[in-house]
Amino acid sequence: MTEPVYEVVSPLGRRAVSEQTPLAPRLADLAGRTVAFVWDHVFMGDVMFDRFARAAAERYPGVRFVGHEAFGNIHGTAEEERQAVDLLPERMRADGVDAAAVGVGA
Repeated sequence: MTEPVYEVVSPLGRRAVSEQTPLAPRLADLAGRTVAFVWDHVFMGDVMFDRFARAAAERYPGVRFVGHEAFGNIHGTAEEERQAVDLLPERMRADGVDAAAVGVGA
């Protein structure tokens, strides 16, 4: 009788990106900056963005926000969602966005 042989598959999966992209420099603070809210329309992002905006507005004078409605739903693989993701850089440039808060729920 022979021992069974099993193929092992890593739970980590294959690497999708072959090279690292350097991160943008961190902002010193949000005073006078524009922050985009990007959301996948899954878990209470609208509530969390509202709370963040109120707290940030108290702490950082002149901070401005671009609501998630400007960017569309980034969740899913349908054409509409893929297009929303593809258009993010263009839309952010058009609104003068300096930073983004991205809400991806479970």
